Amino acid sequence: MPSEEQSLLREARTDVVAARAFVERHGAAAYGLARHLLHDDAAAEDATQEALMRAFAAADSFDPSRGTLRTWLLAIVRHAAFAALRERRRASAAFEPAADSEPLLELGVAAGWGADPERAVARREQREHLARALASLDPRDREVVVLRDLEGLSLDEVAQIIGAELAAAKSRLHRARLRLIAAMRAIEEGVVAEEHEVGGMRCRDVLAVLSDYVDGDLGPTDRARVESHLRGCAVCERFGGRFAGVVHDVRERLGVKTAVDPRVLEALMARLS
Repeated sequence: MPSEEQSLLREARTDVVAARAFVERHGAAAYGLARHLLHDDAAAEDATQEALMRAFAAADSFDPSRGTLRTWLLAIVRHAAFAALRERRRASAAFEPAADSEPLLELGVAAGWGADPERAVARREQREHLARALASLDPRDREVVVLRDLEGLSLDEVAQIIGAELAAAKSRLHRARLRLIAAMRAIEEGVVAEEHEVGGMRCRDVLAVLSDYVDGDLGPTDRARVESHLRGCAVCERFGGRFAGVVHDVRERLGVKTAVDPRVLEALMARLS
């Protein structure tokens, strides 16, 4: 038997009441992802409308055994948004994905890893600073941060939406988070010349697993080794705290779920009708 959401999706193809209920339930997440990727309200509405039309038309293809309805819908939104981006950039330059080959140490240094703890100033970033930094990222970096930290999807769901293996999705998220922090640093702090080996780990080893540590994906042995290193290395302790703080702030400050703006809802319903 189809679930309640499957039935609502199928009914939305021909029933305006069901369509409105579906948009009210899932429209905020769909429009939010489109807006983060496109940075244009009108373009986001167009992409959301296109995605909803595709979702209604393909309602029978949704397979709950392969993931949630939200994951399925956001994958459709992502495709629609990137199609709009490609069209927007076709006249100027070909769209190139963010380079995953950029050395991890270079990303870490740009984000402030290795900064002198005596000169580094810890301060809580405001919502507008986070939003501006997130907006400056390449769309392929921005989407994984939005999906994982704003929408709260699991890494498995993120990988499914972006069409990547789990390991590749984890790598993209980690690098995207480092680029986000780098974007927030207006002035690069001093960098220490040497790494330290504390608790059986070198600084670069800790840097490489920070996303797994923050997300709770490390086993107890590896987690204990990281924490032992952090207790004995002021440089990594300071940067690790900032890394975790930025991930937390993105989730708490930018990831607040809101209802669909009534104006957007009415515009979408008028188009869908």
